Amino acid sequence: MPLPEHDALLVAKLDARAPGAHAVDRARLRAMLDGAPDARLVLVAAPAGYGKTTALAAWIDSSGLRSAWLALDPRDDDPGRFAHGLVVAAARAAGDPLPPRGDPSRPFDPELAVSVVLDQLAVAPDRGAGRRTVLVLDDYHVIGDPAIHGLVAELIERLPRGAVLAIATRADPPIPLARLRARGELLEVRAEDLRFTTAEAGELLRTAAVDLDAAEVATLTERTEGWAAVLRLAAISLRGRRDHAEVVRRFGATHRFVLDYVVEEVLAGLPPETQEFLLRTSILDRLTAPLCDAVTGLADGQERLEELERANLLIVPLDDERRWYRYHALFAGVLRARLGMLRPGEVAELHGRAAAWHAAHGDDEEAIGHALGAGDLPAVVRLVGDASLRHLNAGELSTVRRWLDALPEGAVRRDAQLSVSYAWCIVLPGDAAGVAARVEDAERALAAGPAIDPITEAAIRTQVALIRSRLADIEGDPAEAVAQARLARDLLPVGLPPEAEATLRGDATVLLARALFAMGDVDGAADAYAASLPDLRAGGNLFATGRAVADLARIAIDRGDPAAAVRLCEDEIALPPGRSSAEASGAVWTALARARAELGQIGLAELAAERGIEVGTRAGDAQVVRSARATREMIRELTGAAGRHRVLAGPDGPVEALSPRELEVLRLVALGRSNAAIARELFVTVGTVKSHVHAISGKLGAANRVEAVARGRALGLID
Repeated sequence: MPLPEHDALLVAKLDARAPGAHAVDRARLRAMLDGAPDARLVLVAAPAGYGKTTALAAWIDSSGLRSAWLALDPRDDDPGRFAHGLVVAAARAAGDPLPPRGDPSRPFDPELAVSVVLDQLAVAPDRGAGRRTVLVLDDYHVIGDPAIHGLVAELIERLPRGAVLAIATRADPPIPLARLRARGELLEVRAEDLRFTTAEAGELLRTAAVDLDAAEVATLTERTEGWAAVLRLAAISLRGRRDHAEVVRRFGATHRFVLDYVVEEVLAGLPPETQEFLLRTSILDRLTAPLCDAVTGLADGQERLEELERANLLIVPLDDERRWYRYHALFAGVLRARLGMLRPGEVAELHGRAAAWHAAHGDDEEAIGHALGAGDLPAVVRLVGDASLRHLNAGELSTVRRWLDALPEGAVRRDAQLSVSYAWCIVLPGDAAGVAARVEDAERALAAGPAIDPITEAAIRTQVALIRSRLADIEGDPAEAVAQARLARDLLPVGLPPEAEATLRGDATVLLARALFAMGDVDGAADAYAASLPDLRAGGNLFATGRAVADLARIAIDRGDPAAAVRLCEDEIALPPGRSSAEASGAVWTALARARAELGQIGLAELAAERGIEVGTRAGDAQVVRSARATREMIRELTGAAGRHRVLAGPDGPVEALSPRELEVLRLVALGRSNAAIARELFVTVGTVKSHVHAISGKLGAANRVEAVARGRALGLID
């Protein structure tokens, strides 16, 4: 089954770009890159067009290194997208199947991504034979998010032996380079290293069928300052010319003028239809034949792309099937400048065609970018409004926030859906500041704006109530959270697409359950969770379904009925593929592990915890992975310290062993958690936590929490 366009593009971004048919063997660069076997980071930093990517690709190819390659673009400046791409690239290096996107209701967790990537690099094939693995981040200069820089810095510090990170960038990244340099763990390749020597420039020209004498090569190398892109453009302009001396003589001034001259010479020697194709498609960051046809209005896109590739006209294939290409960035920039100078009236129209094509093919990012390029504000508002909820549900909050911030502030505030989407961007991560103002903007827009479809208006008002419920939960007002969740259910319109209706109703019911539990209404929360399951299943949200099942199981455990929790989890696990949330959410397996531990089924409990870690890791669910690991450690400690005995030998006499839940509470108390924090983490009431703490103190003969922790450590129950 063919991959969707955006997934196919992700796979293309993983493939290291080969040096190409006219690559030059640059032995000095290879020796330089091979000369620091202890380096954790290889930093290749130089301006555009200096051959950073080619140098790394040639090194990896000639040295027989295993590589994981991720070509970055501006859309990757989103922690969720970047983390997912990093994990997929590492899986490619390890020879594993590409992992799924993960839980669509939350971002891919960067902390989890580091652990997964390290695991993949540690088990990459051929490591036993001493073969190094290089993880390449190409065009890293497009990244600006501090969270991503922190992730990369942590990854460098924890790289396994035999693995190295390589970064190709136009500017030094804000990571601790000085520390790596002082430790001898940084190899730097700069513009002066990448510049072609006279000998290398001569070889490059000869491979391009251009034969200059030594003096002409030296002059050209000096005037281009060894800039690879300019040399290649010069080779194209010289190909087939007899007046080499005159062409070389005229090379001079600044790089900008050199590029202007070379591109004019290149374009002048091409058929008019090829020139037209280059100019019109220069607005595209990536090219594929159907997209080119849509932009040019012709039907010769595939033919033109293959023709340009055969002519080595600064076009790079992005996949083995020759479906997607890109122009060399420098070449594309000059083409765009010429298009704007020669035909400024066409630029907006071309961007508009590209936006329409991408929108029709489900690529929201490209569609919105081209609509912005066209200066078509109504189209941008429409596209962002239509796409924002899909991407919010996928956890791509930074992406949606970037789209909204690219719009004029007034345009967002005047549009009800955009205002709601902005509020979601703030409230979903757990922030409260500014949410109420955005919700008020949405309500004013509904009251003052042009009439919209009644179903759409009702859906927006439903979202407003959901946001207010979430906001009340954050602000510690469970009564208001309950009221708003119930209002959301009442406002849910009839006539929505079935999946959308089920999703909104399921969200409202889950929020209601959380709020009821926070109020201490455990029975009401259990009923609400149970009521949410049919809607969550109908909406296809297996991740949220798994969370609801797990929360119901935890309520059963808290009520003292772990056997009921086991039955609930096992019934979910037994559902057929496509309906069972247990293969999508490790929360079910983690809840099963806790329930079995309560029943004393230690071996089965540990197996369930391991399964929870496995499924949670595959789904990118960091919270579940942490919970499953904590449960596994609790089970192992229980086995070693209290699993075989009901009585412990204390310094002042026998001590009654703690139950699994009491041991878990003691561990969290030792970490400094408050009763409220422990209640949230274990999904129990604060009163239940207090009861556990009281029981723990009684069993350990402790007068308070501090003394209970000290006694627990003395007995070896906790670290």
